[in-house]
Amino acid sequence: MYLSAERLAVADRAVRETFEQASVAWQAIPHWDTGDPGQTWVRSDTIPPGILEVDTVNEKFAVTLAQVGAPTPDPLLAVLMAKTVELAARIDTAVLAKLRPKNLKPLKTAGATTQDLLDTLVDARAKVETAGYRAPSCLFSSTDGIKRLNHIESGEDIAEAVLKAAGVTTLYRVDGTGMIMLGRRQRIAQGAAATASPGEEPVDLAVAVAPSLEVIGENADGTIELAVRIRYALRIKDPRGVVGIDF
Repeated sequence: MYLSAERLAVADRAVRETFEQASVAWQAIPHWDTGDPGQTWVRSDTIPPGILEVDTVNEKFAVTLAQVGAPTPDPLLAVLMAKTVELAARIDTAVLAKLRPKNLKPLKTAGATTQDLLDTLVDARAKVETAGYRAPSCLFSSTDGIKRLNHIESGEDIAEAVLKAAGVTTLYRVDGTGMIMLGRRQRIAQGAAATASPGEEPVDLAVAVAPSLEVIGENADGTIELAVRIRYALRIKDPRGVVGIDF
């Protein structure tokens, strides 16, 4: 064994906790365990029914025996956590890209004013409500979108008022997304999607292998090859619960 059972448990916990803290998709979208780490397909739970392929995503890296065998796990965890953050970023990019496919017609703001943005957010909220998602919504936004929201008018930041008017209670910044409103049937607090039931929501993550550490083996140079990994499928069960916004 390259890592003791105790050191492996500490490393696995660090991967899980770091991923939970770093991944917007994990914080905002409910997930469920398929119960089969080797599963390659999952049901889509759409009408008509279909199947989805389970994707494997990993970040490989090498560590030295000195890092693995140090008196404390800190040298190993420093590398491990950095790679886990990279894994989380890849998952966020992939998930948000699928939430806003090219054939989805996003709503377009009429102008550059705060009122124009508010009107578009309210229109998006109306769409998800019509689809039956009447709990407070979730909004993914790029950095430019956050700047649009956080204008100072009359000495006050108007973001809270705009989001409240649009029925949005959770906001996540993710680069390259524009804006995406995600409807909810449950009240889900900021960062608490992992504790929510995925069954009622328009989108969820089917997880075959949770974020964890994999020990691969020794390299030719004597270093030890490791990987942080996840196996999952994004299920968009009801596209009506997802609305893209251009501004």
